[in-house]
Amino acid sequence: MSLESTRDEVARLLITAVREPGRSYPDGADDAEIADLRRIVGRPLPTELVEWLRLCKGDAIGPGGLYGVPHDGHADDIASVLASFPGWRDRGWLPVAGDGSGDYYVLITDGKLAGHVAFIDQSDFDALGYIVATTIWTFVRSLLLADAGDRRWPFDRGHVLGLDPAMAHVPAALLPWGDGR
Repeated sequence: MSLESTRDEVARLLITAVREPGRSYPDGADDAEIADLRRIVGRPLPTELVEWLRLCKGDAIGPGGLYGVPHDGHADDIASVLASFPGWRDRGWLPVAGDGSGDYYVLITDGKLAGHVAFIDQSDFDALGYIVATTIWTFVRSLLLADAGDRRWPFDRGHVLGLDPAMAHVPAALLPWGDGR
């Protein structure tokens, strides 16, 4: 699937996602909101993250919410979660979602895995659990499809590789289906 078609599907999934009664799709972040987040984070934001934030500024959907810019007090945002885990900033990890059970998904911004999204288990907030996607777009698509009922992500190897073929290049110790563990 091309990046453009993945983005289009993410946009459709955002509109149809289940929300609390009376809540609607919050739209994307504007330049000022993105600049404020960049200032709070204290480092440049990856281009792909900025493109995602321009589509969705953050939303209380999915199992634990999709984080974005501070905007309404009803959803966690990147800055507030990052404030709870200051070591993540030094590692180049930006929280982008929760799983609803106290675990997090982070966008890796530095090193060989830059651009990948990893799962962080509450048993050790200082270690990557495993990689769940190689881009923010494939992550959001997979998360929203899983929330809509497709339970194959992230542990069904064939399904995940079909959605995100670049997962084949993730180090075996960081694969969610256990290769090399």
